[in-house]
Amino acid sequence: MGAKRKAFIKKGLFGILVLIVVIPILFPLYFVFISSFKNMAQVYKMPPQLFGFKPIFDNYIYIFKTQHYGTYILNSAVVAFASTALSLFLGVPAAYAIARYRMGKASTAILTARLLPNISILLPYYFIFSKLKMIDTYAVLILSHMVLSLPLVVWIMTGFFEDIPNELEEAAIVDGCTRQRCFKDVLLPISAPGLVTCSTLSFLGSWNNFQFALILSGEKTRTLPVSLQYFVSGADIRWGRMLAATVVVIIPTIILTMILQKYIVQGMTAGAVKG
Repeated sequence: MGAKRKAFIKKGLFGILVLIVVIPILFPLYFVFISSFKNMAQVYKMPPQLFGFKPIFDNYIYIFKTQHYGTYILNSAVVAFASTALSLFLGVPAAYAIARYRMGKASTAILTARLLPNISILLPYYFIFSKLKMIDTYAVLILSHMVLSLPLVVWIMTGFFEDIPNELEEAAIVDGCTRQRCFKDVLLPISAPGLVTCSTLSFLGSWNNFQFALILSGEKTRTLPVSLQYFVSGADIRWGRMLAATVVVIIPTIILTMILQKYIVQGMTAGAVKG
């Protein structure tokens, strides 16, 4: 058997293996997407029609015209961007301090906080913020989402700063940089993959968060994941409209992940500079 034939067989087997792994992952997304363009009769048709049907846009027209999904998108975006930005603003300097001063106990405590069940935090949050009359405000949603994203930022960025040699920072200080300027102009650019990873994971975690938004939001600040439950009633489930809303929720996450996947993989696996 020639070398070219062996290489062809290996590529073929690898392609089959990729399909075996990818199809079970992508098929549900494909099914949700095409079903969002069907009417109720087509959605309930068995076996489901996967190809060759005439798509309709009634479900999308309904959710944007009647259910005010533009407002829900704005609410989700405001909360996700703000909680991510504040988590980075507070978490990155904290991670630097933990890494440089070897505060292992602080790192363990932060990781423990990240592993706590959401419900254990949610109930005290509701009690406190209801007393402060802050329920159904952007502030309470941003703060509650930071409880999840801030430990994640600190945990990931601590590893990045630990991988950066102290000599690099010391050389910059010898050259006249203050510690603050060294942090801003030297360490942050080197840690760009980690920052992208933290930003992406924090944004997606906030965008997809259901529990906190369900309890702490209201008519004014309702986010996309919470809105999906209103297509379920005691009589039936409006599948076409719900699936259209689901597509609206997942498309930004898919696009963001596809654009930043290289940086996310680099940030999660390699770190910044290996010491």
